[in-house]
Amino acid sequence: MLRLRELNPVALLAAGVGLLSLALPWITLKPNRLLEGTGVGVWGLEPGLAAALAAGWLALPWLRRAAYPLLLGLLTLGWAVLAGAVAGDLLEGESEVARASLAAGFWLTLLALYSASVGAPPQARRWIPLTLPLALLVALLTGSFRPLAPVVEGAAYGEQFGLEAWRHLAMASSAVVQALLVGIPLGVLAARSARFGWVLSLSGFLQTIPSLALFGLLLPILAQLGQEVSLGLALGVIAAGLFLSRLLWATSPSLGLVVAFPVGLLALVLGGTLLFNLVGPEPLRLELSQPLAAAGVRGIGAAPAVLALSLYALLPVVISTYTGLRAVPEAARDAGWGMGMSSRQLFWRVELPLASPLILEGIRGALVLTIGITTVAALIGARGLGYFILQGVQSGASDMVLVGALPVIALALLADGLLRGIGLALRRRLGLLA
Repeated sequence: MLRLRELNPVALLAAGVGLLSLALPWITLKPNRLLEGTGVGVWGLEPGLAAALAAGWLALPWLRRAAYPLLLGLLTLGWAVLAGAVAGDLLEGESEVARASLAAGFWLTLLALYSASVGAPPQARRWIPLTLPLALLVALLTGSFRPLAPVVEGAAYGEQFGLEAWRHLAMASSAVVQALLVGIPLGVLAARSARFGWVLSLSGFLQTIPSLALFGLLLPILAQLGQEVSLGLALGVIAAGLFLSRLLWATSPSLGLVVAFPVGLLALVLGGTLLFNLVGPEPLRLELSQPLAAAGVRGIGAAPAVLALSLYALLPVVISTYTGLRAVPEAARDAGWGMGMSSRQLFWRVELPLASPLILEGIRGALVLTIGITTVAALIGARGLGYFILQGVQSGASDMVLVGALPVIALALLADGLLRGIGLALRRRLGLLA
């Protein structure tokens, strides 16, 4: 039996927040999506479920090992079932336009569940990534969330919701892929020579530009470029520019980068748009004689969105690559030289593998950041899940905002957890973890 002073303080705090949430309204019943509603608690409609949830919160701080994540998973499932049951009870007999919106108790319980998962005992943490997603999956399969207003609003859009979610992922993934293709080589240059220290400053400067301002700057440039330049001419300029910068690199690397910079921007615009068309819902049209607008390069839409997102994703990729390579122990390099490795062999066989965990952390940060920022792309006609957020803000419907915001949060958390797991596995394989 644990003594009181041995209890996990974070779990105690989470339990207190969870108990407090049961005293607050969980669901707000609205006559329709726009009008104000009345908050309703859980004890009057579902006292049995509420009491079970309260008992679970009281028991959680006393548990250790497998019992802790098991109870936390049951609390997560109980949170979803209770909210759905209360919403279903309130909507019974109401009109079809009535909405069961989420109130303070629902969100406070979610905060308590997150705090409890973060503050799990060390011996129980390995099971948290299994029990919580499993509980949420069971709640989804059993339809616990179905009566809630954000789910009802999202279901009303049917296929369009899936299309916008796919478009959102296509823009974010295209931007991150381009950031990797550009940011990793730039990070390598900055790590190998102090002459390229300006790469770090430039990447940081791009992060300071507000997204709307960057979209506004790109709009007239891309609109003119899309109308005046053909696809064949753009490909020729890119090929010639890369060849020229390669020639100049032998005598002056800085001058080579100066030539490559505008060519690289053009390649980012064209490559990002084509990549988006390949993985996204828009059809791919490639005709060398037509202007770039036929390939999707326009002042509004995916082209400026993917370019801006690629620039924003550069900083975490460049910084992580630079830091990872600079952190490679000199003893490892000396061992490689002693084995007769060339500079190229040393980079691919020693430096890059040892730096890869930190580089992967940069990729994780870039992907999570980009998934979130992509919502702003709806303001320039690129749509995505930000479309629903924009519609909700314009109409004053908070549930519509959640239709776009909640999937973005879920996608960001899923990407973060997946890449975090890959990073841990990579560290273990390299022997960097005990």
